[in-house]
Amino acid sequence: MGKETSIVEKLELIIPGFHGYKKKELIREDDMLVRGKVADTLAQAKRELERALQRCAMVNCQQLMGIENLRKKLMMLESRIRHAEAGYRGYFDRVKFKEKELERLLEYDAKMIEMAEDILNEAKNINAQAANPQALGMALLNLDDKLVNFEEVLSRRMSFAAGE
Repeated sequence: MGKETSIVEKLELIIPGFHGYKKKELIREDDMLVRGKVADTLAQAKRELERALQRCAMVNCQQLMGIENLRKKLMMLESRIRHAEAGYRGYFDRVKFKEKELERLLEYDAKMIEMAEDILNEAKNINAQAANPQALGMALLNLDDKLVNFEEVLSRRMSFAAGE
């Protein structure tokens, strides 16, 4: 039996070029890589909802506004992540990292990537359920819950990274 993969190793496997915040001069770059990966995944989810809107319109379903509202929420989250100031200056300007703080930041990163993947999967489910009103309604509620939870984690990570 092999050893368990650490959070840093998992992130390095998921995000090409990620260094695990190990080198001071690459910290901002690592932060941008993580946020880029999360934003790209949310952009994919947004495209799934755009396809779901088209399919929903074809079958005249009643959830067009619900899908559109979630698409807008995804667009806002993607933009918030992608265009956040590189490196959250307050945190990354520090010269030294404490191991505990670094571990917590890595945990936030891993959680955000995992949640973004869950959001993408739920968006795909919505796209697949466009012709099934009851299943579509439940999928929309599930995605809304996932987006609310994601926003909370994102806010906590940004506050932590800003040194608050």
